[in-house]
Amino acid sequence: MNHLILIKHALPQIHETKSAPDWHLSDSGRASCTSLAEALRPYKPDLLITSEEPKARETGQLVADALQIPYSSAPNLHEHDRKGVPFIPQETWHTTVKTFFARPNDLIFGNETANQARMRFTRAIEKAVKTHPHKTIAIATHGTVISLFTAQKTRTNGFDLWQKLDLPSYVVLDLPDYNLNAIVTEIF
Repeated sequence: MNHLILIKHALPQIHETKSAPDWHLSDSGRASCTSLAEALRPYKPDLLITSEEPKARETGQLVADALQIPYSSAPNLHEHDRKGVPFIPQETWHTTVKTFFARPNDLIFGNETANQARMRFTRAIEKAVKTHPHKTIAIATHGTVISLFTAQKTRTNGFDLWQKLDLPSYVVLDLPDYNLNAIVTEIF
């Protein structure tokens, strides 16, 4: 059976003066990619595609190198569009994201609604699956779009999933029907 593995990137180096889409991995984030690759090995991914954001691209490259599989980046696999959004302090972050999931048609923060982000991401995922039929595809991407996509495909609560996904973590869906196979919320 083939799978779609949606990987939430490893821990970035947070820079409060930079927009989140520009963050790179931290040292501990880079180190965690070895354990992440070993956790993914039993699924036998054929290839790895990454978001174009640095933290996801770096995660994907390190995992693909460890698994000795090809990797590339692709457009529209990025996080909910947050370009230009100032740093949101931890004490208000959770409430902001909860509102984002609860009101998917409203522009809560950033430059797209939850539904716009989900639709963009879904098109990119479906294109990758169509381009690589009969393959197990790993995609290094971001927690919010993983949660939006998975919730739609599995009829689960996206915000609940978002809260559980650590840095890094992953969701495995069986192809071609996108049935939920596994959710691994943290990597040791």
